[in-house]
Amino acid sequence: MSTVPLEQIVQELQLVAQQLVSVQTQIRELQTTIDHLSNQSEGKSVYQQVGPLLVQVDDIEALQQSLSETCSQLASHAENLEQKENELRTSYELAVKQFESQ
Repeated sequence: MSTVPLEQIVQELQLVAQQLVSVQTQIRELQTTIDHLSNQSEGKSVYQQVGPLLVQVDDIEALQQSLSETCSQLASHAENLEQKENELRTSYELAVKQFESQ
């Protein structure tokens, strides 16, 4: 076995690991936002960034629902990335064993 497949596995593993960290960070930020919205005092304005603008939110419940749905989608994506990362780690370990046995 040449070292190219091993290098490709390493590169893909690094990419997946970086993506996973990014998605997990987004999930934590969304959960913090959702928690903050649920503790927001009634009558206080809430703003949402839309492009370069901050726009006042009229329906906070709709915003919370939208954020929750996005959070769920990201959690599902994170699970898929974790599965891919585990598969790549297994492939990496096998490739290293094959390389060492040559």
